Amino acid sequence: MSVESSVDRLLRRIYVAVPVTFASASVALFAAGWPRWWRYLAPEESPMTWLQSVVLALCCAVAGLAAAQFWLLGRGSTPYLLLGGGFAWLALDERFTIHERVRDNILAPRGIRAPLLTWVGPGDFILLAYAVVGLFVLWRVIPVLREVPRARMLFLAGVLCAAVAVGADSIDPARYSVSGERLEQTVEEVVELTSGVLFLLAMVTVHIRLWGRQPPADRGQVLDRRRKAGATARPAT
Repeated sequence: MSVESSVDRLLRRIYVAVPVTFASASVALFAAGWPRWWRYLAPEESPMTWLQSVVLALCCAVAGLAAAQFWLLGRGSTPYLLLGGGFAWLALDERFTIHERVRDNILAPRGIRAPLLTWVGPGDFILLAYAVVGLFVLWRVIPVLREVPRARMLFLAGVLCAAVAVGADSIDPARYSVSGERLEQTVEEVVELTSGVLFLLAMVTVHIRLWGRQPPADRGQVLDRRRKAGATARPAT
């Protein structure tokens, strides 16, 4: 069996196992809260947000591995470092509800809103600012993902889901009834988890494809060149 076919086989298993795992966890949270099905899904501090933070932390770790691989191969690692940093911040924000605390304790009490965005509640524009920063990172990342088309497709699907979640989160909850707000927040959290899983699959695809395409001998040669370059640059003592 060739290396390429082995990589394809491994990725197919991952594409099934990872979504099924997190989908099963979501269904379990839904069932555990029944008949108050939203209890473990919709609130800002819930098992669902913890699950999302785990997915984002995994994205950060795999993006860091991809950055290290590119660096070892003598190629630009900056886009993956940016991705890793972004995922790390989002994981911390999700776990410790950072932007929610800023909104509830600083912005919302003062009635601070985004100009012209009348549907956005006080302080709810923070995620829109995150989205603007994300567009900059996207501009740096998409070109390097062209060499791994499947990873680019998964990443763009994740961006689409994230955009839907951010758009839903930015709507003033006062516009909904109590039951409508519960449903909206539950759907939003599920879509947000889906975006994280798609990002994770994209990063895993890059990581595995990169190692599958690069023979071990070539990796050793690059490491030798880096060691020699470091020895040359080190001042004599």
